[in-house]
Amino acid sequence: MTLKSKASPFEQVWRLVRRIPRGKVATYGQLSALVHRRLTPVGIGWALRAAPEGLLPWQRVVNAQGRISTDREHPGLQRTLLEAEGVRFDADGTIDLSCFGWKASRRPSP
Repeated sequence: MTLKSKASPFEQVWRLVRRIPRGKVATYGQLSALVHRRLTPVGIGWALRAAPEGLLPWQRVVNAQGRISTDREHPGLQRTLLEAEGVRFDADGTIDLSCFGWKASRRPSP
């Protein structure tokens, strides 16, 4: 699924992140591609940070290697939240994206 709309890039990211199902993750780069590169992967991170508290399941967004990128600010929180959803981490701290990666549908969102 890709989003083309008059919504701001941040709003487009928020809509996408709300669609990531429990137990799945998406990458910053994947979300960037889904908003037609209107935001870089770093910009996706800024969009997540700018979201109102409690609006998004932000923990479901990880880096391209399947690693957590939020430990400096919230040590252990993202991993704990993902594990509670059933996401498993390999011994090296990565998530197997082939197993837990979200495959966005091509149909438009409602």
